[in-house]
Amino acid sequence: QVDPILDTIKWDEKGLAVAIAQNVDTGALLMQGFINREALLKTVSSRKATFYSRSRSTLWTKGETSENFINVLDIFLDCDRD
Repeated sequence: QVDPILDTIKWDEKGLAVAIAQNVDTGALLMQGFINREALLKTVSSRKATFYSRSRSTLWTKGETSENFINVLDIFLDCDRD
């Protein structure tokens, strides 16, 4: 159940939080971006990293244009839940 987890995240005043994508094998940083509730729900349902573009005010899935998707295996929250 994702909805109760959404309520525990410390969203900023614009309803955004920072999201980090890492390589599951090496831990290398693949992407840092912003998410909102809708982006997180889409990421969970599609298993592809979806972010919120602050400049375009819209969702975007990494790889939509390049086809270089970030497939999501797990999602973790940091200890501060922000």
